[in-house]
Amino acid sequence: MATPAQKATNDAARKAARRSPLLKLAPFEAYADPVCALKDSRLQALHEYWRARRGDVPIPPRAAIHPRDFTRLLPRVFMVDVLPDGGFAFRLAGTAIVDLFGCEPTGKTLTEALGPRAGKLAAAVFTAVVEYGRPMRTLGQMDWWTPPATPAFETPGHELSHMSFEAVHLPLSPNGAEVDIILCALMPYSGDEQPRFPEISGG
Repeated sequence: MATPAQKATNDAARKAARRSPLLKLAPFEAYADPVCALKDSRLQALHEYWRARRGDVPIPPRAAIHPRDFTRLLPRVFMVDVLPDGGFAFRLAGTAIVDLFGCEPTGKTLTEALGPRAGKLAAAVFTAVVEYGRPMRTLGQMDWWTPPATPAFETPGHELSHMSFEAVHLPLSPNGAEVDIILCALMPYSGDEQPRFPEISGG
């Protein structure tokens, strides 16, 4: 149950969101930003790297992306395959992503790895990245996450719903047009580490 202070913050965020160009990922306090106006410098660096690797095509291929070029960010990186049926599955995930969600998502669909609520939210974001062939930023509260109902899943030792996040989702393509992989990085924040996002906080 939210404290009075948390409720006030959430109410302010909702009012600010109505004035914001961000797309709310209802019913959660999470948002998609097609402009990709990233705030975290580490995510900005990955976005700039992606842009530099495009060369003469709108979308770079997987072969142009070299993990050795962003080793410090690798624990926060994950990649998603676009499946023939239009679905998505995790291709790989960094150690910090595994620790955050309490599971090894590699080879699993979004629902298998994240549960139905988070899986549906992620699918909506990834579908937009595929359809438009451009980067997408997401941000907000991590109130969308709940552990999948599977005995093999280990629940994290922290409450994700009280954390905020910022993430970037970057398309990759074998031919410069059709997206087959999405390169992502997610930065979670808790306590005093949580940054201020004026777009949704109103200040």
